Amino acid sequence: MKGSAIGIIAAGCLAVGFGAGFVLRPVISPVSASPAIAAGVAQPSEEEATAAVRRHRLFTGTSLERATLKLGDCSPGGVGPGVTCMTQLVMDPAKTGAAAQNRPIGFARVNGQWEVAVW
Repeated sequence: MKGSAIGIIAAGCLAVGFGAGFVLRPVISPVSASPAIAAGVAQPSEEEATAAVRRHRLFTGTSLERATLKLGDCSPGGVGPGVTCMTQLVMDPAKTGAAAQNRPIGFARVNGQWEVAVW
């Protein structure tokens, strides 16, 4: 067999293998929950996370009482307790030109209430 024929067969086998992997992945390893839930770690609801951000004060003393937040995937906290979640945050939607920031924010449960742990 020539080298080019072997290369074509190998490429075809790789394509079939990758295709089968993508098709069978949901069956073999379903992703029905965020990594935090899959690891058995509690995570805040979007309302709880928004309330925690609104209570939080930045190092500059800036209040975020009008902030809006969309909560993304959460995973167990790597730096401290709780979880780290990807968020889409608008600091003050009333300001002209307020843009959403995509950023991770850490949340921890303190005395039964979610608080911002890592900003």
